[in-house]
Amino acid sequence: MTKPPSDHLALSVALFGAGVSLASYSVAGGFAGWSTAVGSALALVNLVVLRSIVLRVVAGDIHTKMPLLALIFIKMGVLMFLVYLCITKQWVEPIAFTIGLSSLVVGLISGSLFVNRTHARARQRSES
Repeated sequence: MTKPPSDHLALSVALFGAGVSLASYSVAGGFAGWSTAVGSALALVNLVVLRSIVLRVVAGDIHTKMPLLALIFIKMGVLMFLVYLCITKQWVEPIAFTIGLSSLVVGLISGSLFVNRTHARARQRSES
């Protein structure tokens, strides 16, 4: 079985989501802060669920892969339905919610850059 990945990417997404939620709260008020926090939480849950499904697909045999691949499409449908529901029922402010959802992308990019730099430094130390 494959080694589970470290949680540095999830931590990066969570930290960026918390930061952007606090910034949104301080700039635009409580409802915008709430909306950003909901978007950030949804983005983080999306990342964790997708990672667990993909790890099972990679580790499994051919007979267990097809249902898991179908689960990826179901997850995406559920995510789209939740976004639609949150916006149409006006539980969240759409712009702030979208900013919160974008914490997934920014958190993944920043987390990947940080990890790549850390690995590069470790390689330089081991080569010298």
